[in-house]
Amino acid sequence: MKISARQYAQGLYDSVVEKTEAQIKIALKNFTALLAKNLDFNKVKEIIERFEEIWEKEHGELRAELLSARELGPTARETVIDYLKKKTGAKKIMLGEEVDRKLLGGFVLKYNNKVLDGSLKTSLAELKEEIGG
Repeated sequence: MKISARQYAQGLYDSVVEKTEAQIKIALKNFTALLAKNLDFNKVKEIIERFEEIWEKEHGELRAELLSARELGPTARETVIDYLKKKTGAKKIMLGEEVDRKLLGGFVLKYNNKVLDGSLKTSLAELKEEIGG
C-alpha cells in the first residue's frame, strides 16, 4: 500500500504533537526509518509542506502571501490580516509581502491553495470580457 505525503504528514504530526524533546527525537528517527523502508524519500518536500499545513491549522495559524504593486501601509496590511482572520477563522496570520512592479496596480493574495486576484490587469481583462471585447 502506497502512503501519500498527506498521510505521512498526519502520522508525523500525531507522533510529535505535545511530546517531549526526547520523544520527538525517537519519533523522527522512526519516521525516517519508515521513509527509507518504503523508499519514499522523494516525498520529503511535500511531506514537510503538508505537515506545516496541518500544524498551522491545528494551532489556528495561517500562512499567506500578498503580491502588490507597491508596498502596503500599516492600515492596508491590517485590513488584509483582518479579512483573512474573518474568512478562515485563523487566530494568527503570517503574511508574507512582496512588491511586484509587473502588477501595475492592485494585489494578488494567496492562502490555503486559493488565489484572490485583485490586480489591475485582471480587473481590466474582466471588464473587457464583460463589454464583449
